[in-house]
Amino acid sequence: MKISGLTFSELKKWVTAELGMKPYRAQQLFTWIHLKRVISFHQMTDISLSARNRLDRVGEITVLDTCDKITADDGTVKYSFTLEDGEVIESVLIPDPPRLTACISTQAGCKCGCTFCQTGRGGFRRDLRTDEIVAQLYGLQNSTNDRISNVVFMGMGEPMDNFPALSDALAIISDDRGICIGARKITVSTVGIPDGIGRLAQLDGQYGLAVSLHSAVESTRRKLVPVSKTLPLQELKRDLIDYANRKGRRITLEYCLIAGINDTLEEADALVKFTGDIECKINLLVYNPIEGAPYRRPDIESVNRFMNYLYPRCQAVILRRSRGSDIAAACGQLGPAARSTSST
Repeated sequence: MKISGLTFSELKKWVTAELGMKPYRAQQLFTWIHLKRVISFHQMTDISLSARNRLDRVGEITVLDTCDKITADDGTVKYSFTLEDGEVIESVLIPDPPRLTACISTQAGCKCGCTFCQTGRGGFRRDLRTDEIVAQLYGLQNSTNDRISNVVFMGMGEPMDNFPALSDALAIISDDRGICIGARKITVSTVGIPDGIGRLAQLDGQYGLAVSLHSAVESTRRKLVPVSKTLPLQELKRDLIDYANRKGRRITLEYCLIAGINDTLEEADALVKFTGDIECKINLLVYNPIEGAPYRRPDIESVNRFMNYLYPRCQAVILRRSRGSDIAAACGQLGPAARSTSST
């Protein structure tokens, strides 16, 4: 049993029903695994030797092997982790004092096939288990003396496409008996798939929601994000408004500017109209080139023209600086073709 992937309630049930132990053992185990982040049952010094031996026979604490670590000029660090079946996933640690953000993956590969994203172009291999998602965070935390303050599910994969594992990981990470990163410090990113945002809205906790929009023109968005045909813009807008109303939180809309595709004033005007009645902020990013993609970065004049059209017509507009682009750790760059063989 991969017990590091069990929520507290699941762990309590397993300890009592399957092992016949007292309920308080669940509290001990959860604290050792998720707060103290031990990697062996035999490090749990307040549990009897006989109980530790039994746990060792039937349970497992997932620890991921780091196969690569690369540091960017801006201090961003990209980690490649090897899973037990040989799959490799990537996670990123982003320093931005006073914040330290962990960007973690939910899938090996991705089904969505966004045409400007390295992960999507590399195809889908499998969903990650809850214990593998959580183990990424602990691997990043154990690599630094500074406390990780924020978590973003913006790594490899579409989080809503692996919702059961995502929801359990959210519960574990935000549990005050463990690493205890508050829900308001955790953001889930999605391209928008049917029922995904609605299911996230039903969870306890005011988790942040970021949506990879990239165009408010249906035809342009479908070119960039083919899976968006399953959730047209008006249906996506309905889900965004509902989420903002339920959670009382502003939505973040991610918009990657690509030369000649979605950086025109017509596209900017469509974005203004789409966001008019959504409580949101718009994060503009400049396209990070990936091998084999037929896209270009817009020049600074085009970026400024687009941004100046949006503001003050939109509530909040931010031109976000890509972190780690020199080590292929920026948005859209994670994936097999982006891995480096050099380490630091």
